[in-house]
Amino acid sequence: MNDLVVVLLLNYNQNDYTIKCLESLLKSNYEDYKIILVDNGSTKENVAELEENIPIDKKLIFKKLDPNIGFAMGYNYALEEGRKLNPRYFLLMNNDTIIDKSAIVELVKTCQQYNDKARVIGKVYHYDDPKRLQIVGNQYVDKKMLMYKTMGSDEVDNGQFDKVEERDMVDDVYTLHPAELYDRIGGYSPYFWINGVEKDLSLRAIKEGYKLVYTPEAKLWHKGSVSFGGRKMNPKIAYYSIQSKLILRYLHLSKSSFLIFYLNVFKSVLGTLFKSIYYKMFKGKDITKYARAKLGGFIYFNKWLFKRNMNNGHNPYSN
Repeated sequence: MNDLVVVLLLNYNQNDYTIKCLESLLKSNYEDYKIILVDNGSTKENVAELEENIPIDKKLIFKKLDPNIGFAMGYNYALEEGRKLNPRYFLLMNNDTIIDKSAIVELVKTCQQYNDKARVIGKVYHYDDPKRLQIVGNQYVDKKMLMYKTMGSDEVDNGQFDKVEERDMVDDVYTLHPAELYDRIGGYSPYFWINGVEKDLSLRAIKEGYKLVYTPEAKLWHKGSVSFGGRKMNPKIAYYSIQSKLILRYLHLSKSSFLIFYLNVFKSVLGTLFKSIYYKMFKGKDITKYARAKLGGFIYFNKWLFKRNMNNGHNPYSN
């Protein structure tokens, strides 16, 4: 059987990270792999610089998109291009990463242990603190509401996560799965721009009988949130997050469970709005934009209920 792994990467004005990621990938000791790098609507100057500096290697295929079509649709484009190569596996990766040379071997080995019925992740370390874990998967806090907690976050790796284990959810930093899964369920949903896409895909995979699996010998170092400038009180992320978490649960929860979740989100949005008024009046702290972004994401979802439109990524809180 063909054991080709097609690695998929998106770049958006992050040439330095992307080039370092490519350099690490090209050191892989896995024999049969190709890399499809898609520039997802970077500026002309950045595209020219990337083309000039990316490694020259027969394993690397470079594609350009204009304009930016978002995380979800960018990877869907890459998946379609990758399918033309007739691979056995896809490895979807963030570009702000450095991957260990043995990681692909370990991901494939674990997937084969599950008879190619798995989506597989490995250890993710902090880019700037290389012995400290960022994530090793997610486990349920509340399965009924699809609420998860991150496993291993900010822990020093002392071997506490050194077993191959199934997970309740996986992160989108890097995930390997059989190409057959793409044939069965397709790629990322166009209802999402970035947040929620990985969870939705994984939940659809579970419904097809696939497992979510963590393997400890696959290792990668991740910068994290470089496109958005960090996560804490970030209006841009808040806008995407609210709409995505509602769409995800609308698609995968029972009606009664979704209604409870919806009301809790509404309560949270109102609470943040009132808090923003209090902070501005009595503490001299302005979180108005963050509060409005949460409300904007909530309004987006309510409109989506009637239109079911493809997410075009418009975010009024980007700046």
